[in-house]
Amino acid sequence: MSNLQAKFEAIIEDVNQEDGLIITAYEKILDGLFFLIKWGGIPLVIFLFVSISSW
Repeated sequence: MSNLQAKFEAIIEDVNQEDGLIITAYEKILDGLFFLIKWGGIPLVIFLFVSISSW
């Protein structure tokens, strides 16, 4: 139980740091998802505009 508590304390300490590993990992994940949404969504919106305009 104390081992689990020590791990939780280490995680809390890492999150409280400005450049912690968990924060940078979430930042990279969110940047990747934003990149996919941006470059996957823009062509989709253009396709929808073209397909709607041809009605």
